[in-house]
Amino acid sequence: MTTTTDAIPKGARELCTPTVEEAKRLAETVERVAEKTRLAAARFPETRDVVLGGSFAKGTWLPGEADIDIFVKLSPDIDEARFEEVGLKVGLEATKGYPRGKKYAQHPYTEARVEGVVVNIVPCYDVQAGQWKSAADRSPFHVELVKTRLSEAQKLDVRLLKKFMKGVGVYGAEIEKEGFSGYACEVLVLEHGSFVDVLKHFIHLKAVAPDRLLTLPDPVDERRDLAKAISNEIVARLVLAARAYLKRPTLQFFLGKTGKKRPNLQAHVIGITFTHRESSEDILWGELKRTMKHLSGHIKRAGFALARTAIASDDRRESAFLILPEVRELSAIEKRLGPSVVMEREANEFLAKNSKRAKLVWVGEAGQLQILQNRDEVRLSDFLRRMVRGEIAKMGGSPTISRAIAKNGKVIEGRPLLRAAKRKGWLSAGLNDIVSDTLGTSPG
Repeated sequence: MTTTTDAIPKGARELCTPTVEEAKRLAETVERVAEKTRLAAARFPETRDVVLGGSFAKGTWLPGEADIDIFVKLSPDIDEARFEEVGLKVGLEATKGYPRGKKYAQHPYTEARVEGVVVNIVPCYDVQAGQWKSAADRSPFHVELVKTRLSEAQKLDVRLLKKFMKGVGVYGAEIEKEGFSGYACEVLVLEHGSFVDVLKHFIHLKAVAPDRLLTLPDPVDERRDLAKAISNEIVARLVLAARAYLKRPTLQFFLGKTGKKRPNLQAHVIGITFTHRESSEDILWGELKRTMKHLSGHIKRAGFALARTAIASDDRRESAFLILPEVRELSAIEKRLGPSVVMEREANEFLAKNSKRAKLVWVGEAGQLQILQNRDEVRLSDFLRRMVRGEIAKMGGSPTISRAIAKNGKVIEGRPLLRAAKRKGWLSAGLNDIVSDTLGTSPG
């Protein structure tokens, strides 16, 4: 295992540190938008203050990736409708003349691209710590925490941690990723002291509950667990990546490092491709994940064991469910269990219902009826085609996604799937992901 002094490869710090010129240019842009926001906010008596937020305000942003949040603090006495109305009006006025749009979190806010930089103008209530009325209310306190509690050296450690997490694919709080947020990185460095010490913590991580690998209380609100939005898979991937890195630190971890790809397995993947209406990425990925979960359950109940599943999307109008089964074809017959013979009514109903399909009927050692019957589908691809033809709408999940699949979904595998992946980068990325090892699982 490496020591702290040699665990950061040459060039990593420079890779994570913005230039003086970039910092100056961003500061000028931020001040221009902030001043416009102050002027717009002054028109509304409900406004209490305008404060800067995001990684730029905290000094933890990465070169070319600054997120700039401007928080419009409003009176806690106004109702939710007025809160949203004022917040959006201020945002629209402050970003007049720039490409902009309405985005959604707990409440709507304005996102604009100003001189190549994404700026979010977000309303929040002007409250005391602990008296939260909206999710955004904590954000100004987060800024103050980082600015006052982290040293300049630790802010560089945060940048290193963010860049590392991006490189190994565990960074990003969006629903698609369910990974670590920028604030989670800041809290980890605050809690453990440095980038290397954070990784050392994770290589020896112990589960906090049977179904949870990590807990990370928010220092601003101890009742809020930042790790609740981070999936166990992401935490496990960070554990393995940290072990691999500390064993042999290289700059490649910061530039982008993945597990070994197994292209021979691509021929075994079955995909369902479909188009759907456009929506925000968080809404889309929530619907895709919910539907994939229901679909996987139906596949397993039909007798097909799944090795792995994945979702691919262009984040706009095209998506695909990718399935890597253990076997793609089952035996022609299957056994079904019925009720015990002492359950007279249920036993009679079971026999009557299955008499025509049953190829063999018998009683097991426990007195339970059992039958042997032909399967509805032997091939997984045939089962999926039946689902796509309309039955998918009955299985649960997102009605929007289910209707889209029933309308235009296609089951593809083998060469047609590989050809489609060559034409569509987002599908190729998903196909590569489902047949790649997790980083840190290979010996050496």
